[in-house]
Amino acid sequence: MNGSLSNSAVVVLGGGRGLGCVLEALRGQDAELTVIVSIANDQDGQELPNARAAEDLRRSLEALTGEEGALLRAIRRPLTLGRLGEAPLGNLVIGSVASAFGDYGKASKWLGEKLGVAGAVLPATSQPVAREIEPVADGSTDVASAASGPELRRLRFASEQIETPAAVISAIEEAQWVLIAPGSFYRSVLSTAAVPAVASALSQTHGQVVWIANVAPGSREAAGMAGVDYLRALRLHGVRADAVLHDPSATLRFDEAVLASYGVRSVARPLCSHRDRGLHDPARLHAALDEMIGARVIASVGD
Repeated sequence: MNGSLSNSAVVVLGGGRGLGCVLEALRGQDAELTVIVSIANDQDGQELPNARAAEDLRRSLEALTGEEGALLRAIRRPLTLGRLGEAPLGNLVIGSVASAFGDYGKASKWLGEKLGVAGAVLPATSQPVAREIEPVADGSTDVASAASGPELRRLRFASEQIETPAAVISAIEEAQWVLIAPGSFYRSVLSTAAVPAVASALSQTHGQVVWIANVAPGSREAAGMAGVDYLRALRLHGVRADAVLHDPSATLRFDEAVLASYGVRSVARPLCSHRDRGLHDPARLHAALDEMIGARVIASVGD
């Protein structure tokens, strides 16, 4: 998949399978790429919480590794630690190195250098933070939550002081394109983009912020939400989006006029996989991103 994404500073935010699809769509390009993921944990008493927090860091490093090698195979290897449960070796390595460095960003950079990764994979927070997903409080005056539609839920980080690596902020502020990947809306998208310092950087960047919408409704936290409700939720959490890249044939639909009423551009392209309509097709996504970024389908923010 060769195209004209080269010489663009591109930041991708997200996690899980949706992020992996975007990274596959961008594979082989010369873009200056920075990947930002969440290392937040649910407050559910899960085993090996720090290893679980490193999952998207490891997966993203794997996706950006150019050649299959012994180290890449090793970090994928699952290990079972007695009653603590199972986790890939790479997760444990990142967690251990992060403890030594005192920073997950430095740990990811260290492992990325060992793997020969081009680009950077960074955590949205320097350390894992606990998160909760809760109903919006009654009486909220927020415009997004007051709009018609189903009751939204709010993602809340348990810690009042959350440190975000400086490299994350500078990457977003200097990017020509910021792509918010599809995926689990609360546990991947908002857990990354709604981190206070990340959301603030998104609001200030001169680049284009494009949300790549899911092609099908998401998890139980997003049950009953229509396309525009996802946009309402982004607004509720202070997350900027200049455009929505979506498939008009997908189950999750977006109305161009409604998006325009929010000041958001509609970029409609075929994105669904032929095999599974609930997933994006990496080749189709590559073509859409190549057209959008290479040919600048969307006008610059200042135009």
